[in-house]
Amino acid sequence: MIGNRRPAALVGLVALSLGAGVALSAPAHAAIATISCTGWTYTTYSPGLTNTVKPTTVVDQGRLNVIGPHSPTGSCIALGSSASAGQRDVTALLDLSCNSILNETGVETIVWNDGQSTSFSFTATAAHIGSNTVLTETGVVDSGEFVGDHVVETFTAANLAFLDCATDTGVTSLDYATVLTITPL
Repeated sequence: MIGNRRPAALVGLVALSLGAGVALSAPAHAAIATISCTGWTYTTYSPGLTNTVKPTTVVDQGRLNVIGPHSPTGSCIALGSSASAGQRDVTALLDLSCNSILNETGVETIVWNDGQSTSFSFTATAAHIGSNTVLTETGVVDSGEFVGDHVVETFTAANLAFLDCATDTGVTSLDYATVLTITPL
């Protein structure tokens, strides 16, 4: 038995040595960085969303792992980054209604608590899933931390929040649960 272990141990050491050589020769910039966060996005609509499509000013205040009046909880788990929280504030003029199909493109920037930011181009879609309305943004990081990585961000609001769609004032604000994931391509 002992005689059989030596060749196996030798092969193992050679493999480890070769693997270490490969790891040492990898470029320093090849480090993997990823982050996954949860939080809330408070969105206001002016005029309020109704069942009629109309130009609407949309203001988003997004917080990832930041406690606030519209963001009661959250988390961020990062690898290769010291970011543990982030925020974004976006204002856009969109043609919207409560039941319109959203197909939007844009650029979003998240400011991280490690002093860096992430900007990404995205395409957004909306869907009614179960008893929720879910907006999904997908894209690739164009600049800043996580550059070149894939982004998926989802915003979920309960359909009950849309009960005022049939009123004159419409839906003037919504709280969305937010999930953001940035991973290497």
